[in-house]
Amino acid sequence: MNISIKQQLIQGKEYIDLWPLRPELRNYFGEYQAIIVSRFVLKHCPYLALLAFILPLFAFGVDKLTLSLFYGVCIASMPVQALFFMAKKAKEPLPPALASWYREGVEKIKTQALELADKFSTHKPTYNDLAKLLNYSYQQK
Repeated sequence: MNISIKQQLIQGKEYIDLWPLRPELRNYFGEYQAIIVSRFVLKHCPYLALLAFILPLFAFGVDKLTLSLFYGVCIASMPVQALFFMAKKAKEPLPPALASWYREGVEKIKTQALELADKFSTHKPTYNDLAKLLNYSYQQK
């Protein structure tokens, strides 16, 4: 199953946006820190790339244009790398302990609302499924 580059970038952005911004999640999920860093990179790296391109031009002159371009392109590529990494992480299956915790949470939610029976997958859950569960549970509070 080959997914286009554009689809992978969209999946990565959806995964990042799906995680709730709750400080208590930092203690339980290692992915939370990666989500925070990815959000920071997506927000600030375009400005840092522009700064990294312009500053060497003022400091060293136009003769260092290749150096400025190199720094600018490297920093500008960080958001794309973050999106690819998050898209890859979203598709990974959960470890067994986390998968059993996820299934317990899904069962609790399904007993409360029958219309959610097909929204959450309990067969080979992924990190994206976990993000959906956390997002749903924090929206309900």
